[in-house]
Amino acid sequence: MEDLVKFFEEYSKLEKEYYEELKSITSKFRHPLLKALIEGIAQDSLKHSLMYKALAEIARGGLPFLTEEEAEYIRRGIIKHIETEAKMIEEAKRLLDDAKEPYSKLILAAILDDERRHHALLVDVHEKIAVKEKFSEEALWDAVWRDSPWHGTPGG
Repeated sequence: MEDLVKFFEEYSKLEKEYYEELKSITSKFRHPLLKALIEGIAQDSLKHSLMYKALAEIARGGLPFLTEEEAEYIRRGIIKHIETEAKMIEEAKRLLDDAKEPYSKLILAAILDDERRHHALLVDVHEKIAVKEKFSEEALWDAVWRDSPWHGTPGG
């Protein structure tokens, strides 16, 4: 397990360094298309750094339960963003269909691809985490007292 933690931490560091290198390179770009595309890749590297860091925490066993309140807050936020991403997908599709200029088509196709991935990821997060990963107060008390021979009294 410690090897896995080290691996994830190292990759988190590498991705962050890659992000910083790409940002440094694009600071000298004047071409808006190239700058946008390379900075998009840099942002993905920063995102990957955060994800590897989270994987290291999970490998350490540091994944907390969500309370009902946290899960509800996350669920509502995710639902809102799922709806927003669906609208963005439709708009990006429309713009891509109407685009004539090759550079615009390239950027719009990349945006549409990202929006589709974002939408699918949010739906997956909603189904697998925001809805199922909660630990209710009722479940906590049930787990603590259900099988206890003392049922809340000190030592019986």
